[in-house]
Amino acid sequence: MKKNTLLITALLCFQCLDAGVISDLITYFGQGDTQHIAQYLNNNVELAIKNAENVFTRQQTQNILADFFKKNQPVSFTISHQGEREHQQFVIGNLATKQGNYRVYFLVKNNLIHQLRIEESNDWQFR
Repeated sequence: MKKNTLLITALLCFQCLDAGVISDLITYFGQGDTQHIAQYLNNNVELAIKNAENVFTRQQTQNILADFFKKNQPVSFTISHQGEREHQQFVIGNLATKQGNYRVYFLVKNNLIHQLRIEESNDWQFR
């Protein structure tokens, strides 16, 4: 019985950590905080943003994101859809910036971003 209780507690704590990562990332994307986003980047990230689409290192990804956020100052980030499948989590959201709106998708495995896509959006939002 003690082993079962310990196992359940460990699993619940693991899920809480995952939820915390997603929550943190949502906040950091809304702020354009590349320093903190970088903490959650995998060593190699499949990145699609503007004219760049490739697999980049963590440092390259951070630099590309810093450049993007320098040119596109965030106003807000809202979640459109979020899910989990086979120990992977994904978020699809809308990033409103002073320069325009973007659809953002990221895939998290083992608490690290493995895929990130930022595309221009035609969705109209108040700014």
